Amino acid sequence: MTPEEFERERARSAEALRQVIEGASVPAAVRGSEEVLGPAEPVREESAEAPPEPVAWNPPPPPDLRPVNESWPAGPLRPAGGIASLLGGSREKAREAQVKFNSDQVQLDNALVSWTAEHFAATHGHYDSVIALMRKRMDDIDTRHRELERELIRHVHEMARRIDVVLGEGEKGRVSHEAALRSVRERLRAIEEKLG
Repeated sequence: MTPEEFERERARSAEALRQVIEGASVPAAVRGSEEVLGPAEPVREESAEAPPEPVAWNPPPPPDLRPVNESWPAGPLRPAGGIASLLGGSREKAREAQVKFNSDQVQLDNALVSWTAEHFAATHGHYDSVIALMRKRMDDIDTRHRELERELIRHVHEMARRIDVVLGEGEKGRVSHEAALRSVRERLRAIEEKLG
């Protein structure tokens, strides 16, 4: 490098250093958020409608036990055997009472089976609606998380760009300081040679 080229490089570095020093001494202007972060994304308003309520759990009422309970005593207990029981027709009445009780019991059993099936169907319908509602809420939460993730990535990229700018300015300052030191060394060497 010739002395003229060296002097031009030193002057260029000194000018860059002066600009950096002046830029650092001037208070930084407050930048708007849109300048730093880019244009603001529109805020998505939640709908004013309340979320749908799950289907109410309405199990069927249990079957009526009254007919079976009323027909349970199959008639008054009479002594078994004897001519009086045969003539009085008590066996026939007891048999009819037993038939009535058995009929009521079968009807109750059928009603219990139907009631159990309807109860399970009502329970499953209620649970299915609750699970569907929770799935919709979870999908909304996942959507918001993805939006926040994109925003975070954008902020990290912006921060990395700012760090690169700061490091680049620091590198420029280091180069200009090294050039200034070389210049001072050369001048000191020239002065020593003149004095020596």
